[in-house]
Amino acid sequence: MLTCLLVTCLVILTLAYIYKRLLKDAAKYADIPAVSYRIPFIGNVFPLSQTHQILTQWAKVYGPIFRFSLFREEIVVLNDYDSIHEALVVRGSDFAGRPRMRRTDYQNRNKNSIVWQSYTPKLKFLRKQIHSSLRMYGAGLDKLQNRCYAEIDKLLSHVESYDGKPFDPWPLLYNSASNIMLDLTIGLSLTHDGKEMTNLKEINELFNHSFGPGTSRILDQLPMFNFLQNEYKELKKALDLRDKFWMDHRTNCDKTGTNVDCIISDLQKLSSDVKHTLYDLTEDTLKETFTNLILAGTDTTATALTCLLLVLTRYPDVQDKIQEELDRTIMTSRAPALSDRGSVPYLEACLLETLRFISHVPLAVPHSTICDSMICGKRIPKDTTIYINLWALHHDEFWTNPWKFDPQRFLDTDGHLVPAHHVCRKRLLAFGAGRRVCLGETLAKNRLFLFSASLLKKYRFVRSDGDTIEDIDPQTRSRKPNH
Repeated sequence: MLTCLLVTCLVILTLAYIYKRLLKDAAKYADIPAVSYRIPFIGNVFPLSQTHQILTQWAKVYGPIFRFSLFREEIVVLNDYDSIHEALVVRGSDFAGRPRMRRTDYQNRNKNSIVWQSYTPKLKFLRKQIHSSLRMYGAGLDKLQNRCYAEIDKLLSHVESYDGKPFDPWPLLYNSASNIMLDLTIGLSLTHDGKEMTNLKEINELFNHSFGPGTSRILDQLPMFNFLQNEYKELKKALDLRDKFWMDHRTNCDKTGTNVDCIISDLQKLSSDVKHTLYDLTEDTLKETFTNLILAGTDTTATALTCLLLVLTRYPDVQDKIQEELDRTIMTSRAPALSDRGSVPYLEACLLETLRFISHVPLAVPHSTICDSMICGKRIPKDTTIYINLWALHHDEFWTNPWKFDPQRFLDTDGHLVPAHHVCRKRLLAFGAGRRVCLGETLAKNRLFLFSASLLKKYRFVRSDGDTIEDIDPQTRSRKPNH
């Protein structure tokens, strides 16, 4: 009898808690439509591996701004240009935070990372210094171009070695992009087929899986069971491998003298300056900055280039136009240069359309409100996790036939690239916008140009004889995990 009474009381208390929680959330988010059919403590159930596609479908039902529940957390999703632009640009300070997650709290990474750290004075200082170190102007562009040329030469040699046989370009592109980022960050270059490059790829894959918006979210909600979760084991392995790589190469900046030109060297000098003690530039800060720059600057570039080549095998007329433009504007005797970008508008349009078409970081990095705010007249409470649905933005009704690869979207009637203030360019937010815009946007675009122009100036890419896949619909096909 007593047992039955205790069980009954427990059930009543649990139901009361759930009801109180629902009322509280309903009051806080009264302006935001909620996805229905929630399971207590779990929230909305859907295939987490298809998060961006599910959210895009929900936007058609609940509108461009809605909320859903995932493991007791209320998440607001922005799906159209008006809401996203207001959050990132108009009210950029309000939405510049990062949500607290146990994945990023682990080893205090959220206090040192330039990706996962909230919008603190330390983050603002780091972003300013890294932007200065990248020097994507003047002599800095010349240095980047020379760094790229060294890797492009290796890449072209590897492609040549296949002698027309089928190959997967992604590993080759990853190796080249990775070496450029290693050079920029710590002045290092690795052998393409060496063990350390293989380790770096493994670190990349492990971080991708443990920091995506899908099943890895379980690490944030059930920490007491993390030791049983594969995601936790992968995160721990990734950090262990990263730490070993860092310890093996952290002093590389010092080996070539004090004038070595790399980002971590610049930060090391600042960390020893008493004027900057306020920003707590510790060894962990340098290590996390290195990690963020290497992973963010390698995987996305390699994936975008791979997808471009894949697209061109299905759109041979587009490849023809690119190569005709390159032959017409760049002499055979020299390599494409960054100064050529203004002379090849069709290639530039193809690169922009690739970023829109694949939207390979479909939900960006989650934001968080650092104060009570509003979006399109709807109240958003402080500490709310915000998903920026770039997948929906880049494939909505604004884009005529959005699932078709069409570079003409970014060209005017005379064949010139539309200016940056053109509506199509403004709605393309592959690198984000506002206070948390990707630090490497200019770097990425310059590398994409040099690599694509160099490859397409020399080679024509076609489908292998055994390739029977006709469509390249990004709704159903993906080269890399969502990160």
